[in-house]
Amino acid sequence: MNFKKITLKTHRLTIRPLSTEDYHAFYRVYSDPEAMKYWSSPPHKDEDQTKSHINNAIKNCDEGSSLQLAITLKSNDELIGTLSLFNIHEESRRAEIGYILASSFWGQGIMSEALSSFIKFCFETLQFNRLEADIDPDNQASSKLLKKHGFNVEGLLKERWIVNGKVTDSEIYGLLKSNYCLKTQSK
Repeated sequence: MNFKKITLKTHRLTIRPLSTEDYHAFYRVYSDPEAMKYWSSPPHKDEDQTKSHINNAIKNCDEGSSLQLAITLKSNDELIGTLSLFNIHEESRRAEIGYILASSFWGQGIMSEALSSFIKFCFETLQFNRLEADIDPDNQASSKLLKKHGFNVEGLLKERWIVNGKVTDSEIYGLLKSNYCLKTQSK
């Protein structure tokens, strides 16, 4: 896929490509056990792990194999979370989304604002037909967020992840472009 220099703007946020200048802020989010509680990998242990992750994300974006964007507040451009697009299947026009937000920003509607803009971008600009998300069934906040944006539960994959020795299931969500279009037309 061709991910040109993407920047999305919302009322409070700028959603932009990751840069090497994001290392410290990215590490604060990805090393936070609370933010990473339901993630499919353990919290980052050191900034070298974070640097490697960001370098790979930038490389993958340049190659068009996946996309990870920084969520920043317009006021200071510091990364407070990320939005991701991965497991892209171009022929079927589908991909999986992921997101994370620093726990200090929870409960303010920030992720809902970011996700709304990101979904619109995925369907209207990238012309995807389907978006998917995989969450831990215990993550009620993420479930509520996805349902708010039109995603439907499509299945449960038992014992899909083992993170730090803990076995967890995956709840699979899907959103079709046709349902997204119906939802936006009814607003």
